Amino acid sequence: MGPQANRPIKALLTMEEILNDLHENEGATVTAVAERIDRPKSVVHDYLSTLEQLEYVVNDDGSYRLSLRWLDRGCKVRDRVSIYDLMIPELRRLAGELSNEMVSFAVEEEGSVVALEVIQSREDIEYETNAGMRFPIHCSGAGKAILAYQPEERIDSIIERHGLPEFTEKTITTREELVEELEEIRQNGVSYEYGEYHSGMATISAPILTPDDTPLGGISITGPERHMSEPEVKSTLSNKLLSKVNIIELNYSGRN
Repeated sequence: MGPQANRPIKALLTMEEILNDLHENEGATVTAVAERIDRPKSVVHDYLSTLEQLEYVVNDDGSYRLSLRWLDRGCKVRDRVSIYDLMIPELRRLAGELSNEMVSFAVEEEGSVVALEVIQSREDIEYETNAGMRFPIHCSGAGKAILAYQPEERIDSIIERHGLPEFTEKTITTREELVEELEEIRQNGVSYEYGEYHSGMATISAPILTPDDTPLGGISITGPERHMSEPEVKSTLSNKLLSKVNIIELNYSGRN
């Protein structure tokens, strides 16, 4: 959720509720949406018919779903990220070197982390992550990697806005613990997240930095916590990750 508007427009808030419902429940009737968001069917129908006119939803015999127009918008926004085109080839190469881990690229926006690209190396394990998903910055590998290179006032403003909510018993929930870990990330160049957001899952991440240490985003390798915790696996994956990050940073510096 973004910052609180001074005078929020209720119609837009209602539209957001409807769109979120369609996103979570693919193929929904007017009645089903109205019941779930507790709005009159006539009101929901008016919103959906208007969204259909604007081509943001599709009506399949009374069952509404989000249209592919969102893909067009999303791709254009994603392509504006300066590092995206340089990152994709290396991300794919990294995925090809792995067994059954997932690789991803994420950036920070409004104090949260947004996944811009997600690649599964194999289909043995199904990861519930896709491009466009948002994650809390304090308990995601890429989030902490990016946060480690933010100025102190920026870190404090993010904490003030989003807090440090607990997702598992391993989640960092105090500023002191977070600041201590961010210092370790700056020293090692790698961020580790073991079951802080999803129990049983782990992520090894590294930031992509400009020559003046401004974070452009973060690349992550995600897999089962038990496997990723093995010292040899942890070391091997960290080295593979840092190798790709180094190539991306060199290509970025050469282009700029």
